[in-house]
Amino acid sequence: MPRPRQPLTAKQELFIRMSARGEPREDIFREVFGIDLATADDKTIHNTDNTMSRWRKLPEFSSIWKEEVDKILMKHAGKAVRTIANLMDSNQPWLQLQAANSLLSYSRNRIYGDEQNAVHVTVEGMPEIGSPDDGREREPEPEDDV
Repeated sequence: MPRPRQPLTAKQELFIRMSARGEPREDIFREVFGIDLATADDKTIHNTDNTMSRWRKLPEFSSIWKEEVDKILMKHAGKAVRTIANLMDSNQPWLQLQAANSLLSYSRNRIYGDEQNAVHVTVEGMPEIGSPDDGREREPEPEDDV
């Protein structure tokens, strides 16, 4: 019979959050375990690495990791989009193209060319032109005579 899940300890949560933020290993050892890597012996380092490895396998790890990464992304997403948008105004065409491609690919759009060098942009989730929900006005369908 599987052992019931225990709630994460404060140390485990701190470890997960610091890992998700990409904190240096030295900082994690110091903040989470109170260990100075510069003076710790090999056995202590080995045992602590094993503990962190076990913690990474906990089911709760991925949900807290994702939550922390989402916070980081949300905090910086606006700045990233503004930076890319500013690069689109560059006087260097290759940089404009890279910025435009980055912006569209991150927003789940796709760019492709055809034989006539036309550029097509397909927006995921956008209706095809001519489909019933493309937003254009249509003539009402004639009613069938019964």
